[in-house]
Amino acid sequence: MRYWFRGEAYLLRFADDFVASFQYKRDAENFDRYLRKRFARFNLELADEKTRLLLFGRFAATTKAAYNERPGTFDFLGFKHVCGIGHRGEFAVVRLPSKQSCRTFLARTKEWLSGHRHWKRRDQQRHLTMMLRGFYQYFGLHHCKPKLDMVRREVQLQWIRVLRRRSQRHRLFWCYLMNCAWFELPYAELRHTTI
Repeated sequence: MRYWFRGEAYLLRFADDFVASFQYKRDAENFDRYLRKRFARFNLELADEKTRLLLFGRFAATTKAAYNERPGTFDFLGFKHVCGIGHRGEFAVVRLPSKQSCRTFLARTKEWLSGHRHWKRRDQQRHLTMMLRGFYQYFGLHHCKPKLDMVRREVQLQWIRVLRRRSQRHRLFWCYLMNCAWFELPYAELRHTTI
């Protein structure tokens, strides 16, 4: 199939999700037409909300700047992919945790906290630490630290709300909690040094 294209073409697939990249726009349009025809033969359709042609890569920023626009982004495997700049000033694909991934994780921690609000504080801390470390291990890339710190802060706020609902006369203020060893949650460590 690669012999059908005039320029370079790559396909990155995971389960039923994939990203196809092409050097030339005409190749991308031909691939889109061919794929839709092929799917129609088996009574299948591409999800229109997830399928689009997007200008992305080294020259996207300069091309879009001519129209006062920014290069597009796309979500794949929980990451938002953005045209960015690497350590040495060269083009790099920057991967950040997508909004949907963060929302899903925070919804999971909120649900867990509401179901385990009467656990001992140390046990809650241990479990939240495990959940956060799992999230950090997947999303621990170079540019992700600010977003991961924001997720940690949101988990702390959820935890405070749950703890305050235990009693009508709570004394759990930030100045007190920040000095408590049982309230500490781990910060994100960068697991993967590459961008």
